[in-house]
Amino acid sequence: MISPLLHRLKGWGPLLAGLGSIGAIGGLLLIVWAPELRVFAIPTLTVAGLLLVLAAAASLGYVVDAVTGRRGQLSWVTLASVASVIAIVVVLNVIASVTDATWDLTATNQFELSPQTTQVLAALREDVDVTGFVITTDEDDLRYQATAEGFLRQFTKHAGSRLSYRFIDPELEPSTARELGVTGAPALLFTSPATSVRASIESGNFSEQDLLTAILRVTGERRHVVYFISGHGERSISDLRSTGDGLGLAAAGLRADGYEVRTLDLAARGGVPEDASLIVVAAPRTRLDAEEEGLITQWLADDGRALFLLDASSDVREASSGLLAAWGLEIVEGTIVDPERSVTGDARTLTPHRDQYYGQTSITEGGVIIELLGSTLFPGATALRPSGEVASRIERDERVPVRFEPLITTSAASWVAEGLDDQAPDVGASGPHSIHLAVQASSPVSAGLTEAFDPAVVRTTFAVIGDADFASNRHFNDLSNADLFLNTVNWLLEDEALISVRSKQEVFRPLILTSPEFDLVRYVSWFLLPALIAGIGVVAWWRRR
Repeated sequence: MISPLLHRLKGWGPLLAGLGSIGAIGGLLLIVWAPELRVFAIPTLTVAGLLLVLAAAASLGYVVDAVTGRRGQLSWVTLASVASVIAIVVVLNVIASVTDATWDLTATNQFELSPQTTQVLAALREDVDVTGFVITTDEDDLRYQATAEGFLRQFTKHAGSRLSYRFIDPELEPSTARELGVTGAPALLFTSPATSVRASIESGNFSEQDLLTAILRVTGERRHVVYFISGHGERSISDLRSTGDGLGLAAAGLRADGYEVRTLDLAARGGVPEDASLIVVAAPRTRLDAEEEGLITQWLADDGRALFLLDASSDVREASSGLLAAWGLEIVEGTIVDPERSVTGDARTLTPHRDQYYGQTSITEGGVIIELLGSTLFPGATALRPSGEVASRIERDERVPVRFEPLITTSAASWVAEGLDDQAPDVGASGPHSIHLAVQASSPVSAGLTEAFDPAVVRTTFAVIGDADFASNRHFNDLSNADLFLNTVNWLLEDEALISVRSKQEVFRPLILTSPEFDLVRYVSWFLLPALIAGIGVVAWWRRR
């Protein structure tokens, strides 16, 4: 009974096999690419399986001969080899999945966490809970979740039980979203039971730095507040024009680092607020009155921290000279000209390289500010130096209450030019010149010039940069300018953990070929490789025939 049926099916074997294969492939594609059509995919796979079984039964004799014959035995060896390779790959993937092992082979290690991030995570003293809110039917939300999970998986690897995360759908669990005060998705909410502080990262692109900043914010004792002095023609932090001279992008960078940024009108406020962690004096055009200068000097003398940004204009030099004179500093009149380290055709736009950075100083041991920087761009900088009697006492190795350490200097071939003439002067004003100074003091120079600096009693810490344009919107993202500005603030606020954890740049490395090289690659791939494969096939056929 069965034999006549198989005989009748024998002629239909190829057709049944073809239909079954098409059904199997179609059903699998539906499951992978359209899971919502699974209700149709399962019956399709069932019917396809039956068709393939019938096709195998109709061709049973051929299959038996193929399996038991010489070719079949060789095929079994081939199949066993393929199965072994697949098994090895599966085992390696399982091991990698269980151990969460990854390898970053990019030139800049852009997919690895920075050493500072891993150190901060390993040293966490408070628990941090991360709750992600994503709508599971929205593709953009799912991409947001995939990116967040990629980072958080690495974070928990280093933070251990101190960091936990979960994702919920606010449409499916609205009560949880209301309880946590979340009104939109996608979003990440960071909380710490110990501090009751919350931080969130809402929709949009985010980076390793954003996540670490949120963690530091919810586990820290307080949030640093940075005040930009206003009312004297300073650079504006509300100016966000990409080609403008304002500091809007710099302020945005500080906020991304977790700082609160505000403006401060000293005349109206009557002093520096108690919550101020740092003040920024960004190239004032008119001089602060004596009372305002006194307020800033006294605040700095009482464990204050500041960042002074200057430029080569006479207005800024006159407006800032009184503030810096209290600490034994003066601004050299004129603009630095550096034909060796500058933009081609413009010797006043300086481009200091790494060999002009000084990381190992008595103030910034370890070079945390400039250690990972590339070249920087200063379009019109002024030089800084100790003033008058302070410089003389330093040269004679006598006691002074301040300590100056240059972090960035110009080349030895530079000089300071007054006016628009770039010709080198006959005497004086020759390089190298300091354009970024770190300063620490036990007291103002005006309070006692002969007092010795005491490293154990540092009451004042500030940095002076001889160019405000480098941090302006127009140049903030040029070369390593953004990192230099933000690293300087991080160091002043003793937030070295934030240094070097900013978004890594994806490196595009194009393959550039000459015309003969391109022709060689093209002809090898078009003709030589196919010819070699065909030749190997002919040789194999000749030996087996």
